[in-house]
Amino acid sequence: MTVRLREWLAERSARERRMIALAAGATALWTVVQLGAAGARDLGAARERVDARRRELATVHQLARELERSRRLAAAPGAEPLVTRLEAAASSVVGRERIASMTPLAGEADAVALRLVGATLGEAVRLLHEVEAGGGHVEKLDMVKHPDDSGRFDLLLEVAGAGPR
Repeated sequence: MTVRLREWLAERSARERRMIALAAGATALWTVVQLGAAGARDLGAARERVDARRRELATVHQLARELERSRRLAAAPGAEPLVTRLEAAASSVVGRERIASMTPLAGEADAVALRLVGATLGEAVRLLHEVEAGGGHVEKLDMVKHPDDSGRFDLLLEVAGAGPR
């Protein structure tokens, strides 16, 4: 093949050979520039992904520190009673007007039954997270959907103070 190419080039005039060499050089230069640009785009996208992962990791570390701080506060001697922590968590998530009752459970050292009315599913999830983050442990959860509003629930939680039994 190279023999045929050399013969074909030898048949061309000097001007045609220069034009062919110029076209080949321009094509090679264009190819190199395009490959470099593609590599730069890929490198930029990779840097963006790494930065996003770093931000996610920083958020996870911050949440882990907050969780550890909450656990230390809950386990500290002289910490607030469970009923106080539970009331504060429920008030911050759903408001005092939706707390129907809070009753200490008989026979339990540190356990409370909490009944809420008209809470959304999102509020219920946030409350469960607050209870667990505050050192409580949900022993029982009953959710009853409102017949007139399917987005609202009545909740009954039985919460123990010192983790699972």
